[in-house]
Amino acid sequence: MLPKLILALFLLISTACHRPSAKIGATLTPVSDSAKTVSRTAMPEIADYSRYLKAGDEFMAIGNEPSWSLTINSSKNYLRFKTPAADSISVPVPQRSVDSNGLIRFSAETSQGILTVLFRLDSCVDTMSGQRFDYHVDVSRNGRYYGNGYTGCGASLRELSLLNDIWVLQTLNGQTISATAGGGELPRLDIQLTKGRVTGTTGCNRLTGPVQANSRHIKFGSLATTRMACPGEVGRLEGDFLETLNQSLTYRVINGTLTLLHDNKPVMTFRKTD
Repeated sequence: MLPKLILALFLLISTACHRPSAKIGATLTPVSDSAKTVSRTAMPEIADYSRYLKAGDEFMAIGNEPSWSLTINSSKNYLRFKTPAADSISVPVPQRSVDSNGLIRFSAETSQGILTVLFRLDSCVDTMSGQRFDYHVDVSRNGRYYGNGYTGCGASLRELSLLNDIWVLQTLNGQTISATAGGGELPRLDIQLTKGRVTGTTGCNRLTGPVQANSRHIKFGSLATTRMACPGEVGRLEGDFLETLNQSLTYRVINGTLTLLHDNKPVMTFRKTD
């Protein structure tokens, strides 16, 4: 009798060790298809360039330890390099040179010697904010780095300034969009990066929401729309339009045409309004 009791007790313990308790099992949530979709379409953290765009700056850069900043503005003709120390300077924009590798160089004569700024196209993450920039930036004087070395991250804002316009949809997922399709108007986006906002229409309802961009990526936030009924083809167009804007997108602007791409494949094209 005793051996049977011991055997039964052994089997009970063995089963318990291999089966998670109900309490533990309740805390294990399986990854849903929607969660996988979010992971596939996750966007990189994009810096806020609105104040630089408002000022009309063409290039910007920042760094830490020590803290410093740089802005270059051709329309107002200044290059400003700021640090907490006394070596901050402001000079007219010097001539720019670009080599075959895309390295952008500015060299300026100052009262403290020759200031050289190098923008090297290379993904760069700011150590303070965690935001990604397109350029690694070095600042030196007379061929030598300031103090412990001013290195950081930066961006060219020319591409972003091209986005600030009103864009009318031409194609969606390879299909030409007609204003007469279903009786609706053409979807339209009014991108205002200086305000971090986008407004427009889906072809049926008005839309508004946040937008961010760098020289490659554009990210539309949660878009609010009016609630007019959009039957038939107009409703399908609206759904496809909003769904596509919710994807991870890159962009290019060439000759008045804005192309949005997902996984390096064009998904939307827009033409700039007059």
